[in-house]
Amino acid sequence: MKEKSLLQILGQSHSIEILKSLSQRQMRFVDLKEICSSSRTRAARLKELQDKGLIKVVPKILGKRAYTFYEITPRGKEALKLGEKLILLESLGQEKTPK
Repeated sequence: MKEKSLLQILGQSHSIEILKSLSQRQMRFVDLKEICSSSRTRAARLKELQDKGLIKVVPKILGKRAYTFYEITPRGKEALKLGEKLILLESLGQEKTPK
């Protein structure tokens, strides 16, 4: 299967929202449930974002338990800016112009 481009990944459901949330703080898989309720889709998006270097896994031990957190990378912050600009352009393109 052909690898998806950065624009394809950013255009998929929940990708931008995940990056926005991770730009605020590190989060666990379960913390992202509010953004994407489907665990299958959430796992796929996280893997795609990680494969593109937009997010990284940060293992942590809290108490005696190990947790996996996700964190946005500098490349992910740049991709988020790009994605937000694309959303703005899309919304501007959908505005009706008077005839």
